[in-house]
Amino acid sequence: MLTTENPWILIDDTNADDFLKEVLKLGKPTEVSIVGAFGKEGRGSTQDMDLPLHFDGDYSARKAAEKGLTFDKKIDILALYCLKGGQSKTLLEWNGNHAFIVLKTGQALIIDNKICRHGRRGEVGDRLLLRVWIE
Repeated sequence: MLTTENPWILIDDTNADDFLKEVLKLGKPTEVSIVGAFGKEGRGSTQDMDLPLHFDGDYSARKAAEKGLTFDKKIDILALYCLKGGQSKTLLEWNGNHAFIVLKTGQALIIDNKICRHGRRGEVGDRLLLRVWIE
């Protein structure tokens, strides 16, 4: 499925049940959350703003370190299911390669979080994603 050369996959025309069943085959889920533009403060993923290229867990680890704590979740795979599409572009960068995707309702994006950085550009609006971190 995911390889060093192809560290992400886009799946069309799926549903949340099938998405979750397939994602659970990839490993142990460490966090499941809804990602949308919900607030003006906190994690960038919940705000309507651009996000620079990053690996999931980087922000949480940095914030924990600022408080003298550690972030111990291992995020090997990031899995996103688009509950409601929007115009925001998901940016991908791996091994000098780049791609962008505008997620549509019913699409899933699976990313190797050790190889492929991701970001976001453009207005999030009412786009809504189901996010699963897999160890």
